[in-house]
This record gives sequence, structure tokens and C-alpha cells, in this order.
Amino acid sequence: MPVKPHDDHADDLADRIVASMTDLAGALGRLKDLIAQQLGIAQTDLLCLHALNRAGTTTAGALSSQLGRTTGAVTHMIDRLEKAGYVRRQPDPRDRRRVLVEASAPGLERIASFYEGLDARSRRLMATFSDDQLATIHTFLQSSYEDATEECDRLIQRRGR
Repeated sequence: MPVKPHDDHADDLADRIVASMTDLAGALGRLKDLIAQQLGIAQTDLLCLHALNRAGTTTAGALSSQLGRTTGAVTHMIDRLEKAGYVRRQPDPRDRRRVLVEASAPGLERIASFYEGLDARSRRLMATFSDDQLATIHTFLQSSYEDATEECDRLIQRRGR
């Protein structure tokens, strides 16, 4: 996020897009915080549930890597989420020494209910774009996600030095 004065009349479209991305990230962070509060869980717990929803059943170690948290912190998080009924542990059928973590369907449905309004408004907005425009938007968002993930990895590596 470049530090500069707020200028709604900036001529450079790229600057306006970057500013909008920063605003969107802030608004989504606020939404995530409000949802976590209403669910009675921590923000990181909600991130974990989002990761499980996208990736499916996985190990605590994989969650640790994806969330950038220590395995101990992830184990405590899984304990909290299991106690609250959001996840369950099960033995890995291929390796009985490993434990897999799976999000519960009722828990994911409860979380999804908080996103219904945003989802509906987003779909109405997307209906105003052509297929080519939507493909461009998707490419931009996917590349931005990959860039953000790379930046997280870079910061984690720098922290480890």
C-alpha cells in the first residue's frame, strides 16, 4: 500500500485500482471481523474455516503452512473449533498415524449465511459485465491473489532469517 495523500481525482487508473483494492481488503477484513465476532470465534479461526472450505479435508501441518501459524497455534485453533462444532478430526485412512481435519457442513452453512447478501449483490453486479470482461476480472483477481500469497511467503521467509 503506497503512502500518499488520498486523491479521488487521480488521473492514473492503475493508482485508483490499487487504492480500490486496498479499500476492498479493508472492508473484507472488517466483514470477517464482524462475522467472527457474531460466530463467537477468532478471526484466525474463521480464516481456518475458509481454508478448509476451499481445500477440503487436510492436516494440521498443511493448515499451519497455509495460515502462516505455528503447528501449536493451529492445534489449539482446531481444539477450539472442534469444541464449538465447526471441525472434526478423523484418522487418515492411508496413514493411521496422521489426523485429518474436516470442516463440518452445519458450521460451513452457518458461515455461508453471513455472506448471502454480499454474494447476491456481487452476482447482480457481475451480471452487468460481458463474459470477456468477467474473464479479465477473474484473471486480475487470481493473479492478485497469487501475488499476495507470494508476498506472504516472502515476509515469512524474511521473518525466519
